Amino acid sequence: MSDTTTFATCRTEAGLSVADVATEFGVLPELVCAWDDGRAQPPAHVIRSLETIGRIGRNVDPVGIKPQQPEFEAIRDEGPLFKSDKLIKSKKRVADHGEVFTPPWLVEKMLDLVKGETERIDSRFLEPACGSGNFLVPILQRKLAAVEAKYGKSDFEKRHFALLALTCCYGIELLEDNIAECRANMLAVFAQYLRLDEQDDLYRAAGHVLSLNLIHGDAMTMKNADGGPITIVEWGYIGKGKFQRRDFRLDVLTGMSSFREERTLFAHLGSHEIFQPVESYPPMRVAELAAADGNG
Repeated sequence: MSDTTTFATCRTEAGLSVADVATEFGVLPELVCAWDDGRAQPPAHVIRSLETIGRIGRNVDPVGIKPQQPEFEAIRDEGPLFKSDKLIKSKKRVADHGEVFTPPWLVEKMLDLVKGETERIDSRFLEPACGSGNFLVPILQRKLAAVEAKYGKSDFEKRHFALLALTCCYGIELLEDNIAECRANMLAVFAQYLRLDEQDDLYRAAGHVLSLNLIHGDAMTMKNADGGPITIVEWGYIGKGKFQRRDFRLDVLTGMSSFREERTLFAHLGSHEIFQPVESYPPMRVAELAAADGNG
């Protein structure tokens, strides 16, 4: 927010009332009024949130935006993620960790900017601060809608390509309760789409995948909750019900990305041995993935 832009202008451009801001950020309306007339200075994270909403949603009424619905019935009223659209859980978490969630209507607008990728079954997404799955859940829903459109008539293909879609969703989250909620929300959407119960091998295989893909750790330091390096699992579907797994260190992958930039002296290092997986596994079927659930 520039010196010439008032908080009230920023709030208005974001399409939010005083009551909206008070509800979303867990403050009293009187304090928002003080921000409006300049008697108090709003926190930086509030300003950043409103500016982001204003840029992406300018001239759009958030209430009027309807998220794109997949062809199957999405879970919208079950699980921790769908109980509230509030942007914060508590003021203490905002103060301690800068935790502010993106509202669903804005998530959908942002995903529409890369619509083709969100609807490609094997495109990979990594959310470095995934929270409860505000981005990953709708990404998975879009991918599953693509599975339904392409493989909906074949139960075998539908089940295996749905699992492939799930394996392509990754998240890192600092707070343990958030990562647990994210895993539960993702698994609920996956299970609801395929009508799975907890005894189904595919349900347990999906739980195993999520335990590896959704990581309790710090994306800034690239360390997991135990202090070790974060490992990213690369999954591939090689057909006939078989999945391939290779493990890479996140810090190595980010280094590889920088080395491969055009016109860099180190471009040739993209295939160097240091960029090889730390571990590779033989092809596994759903039953084998299910058997590994709970074993890491």
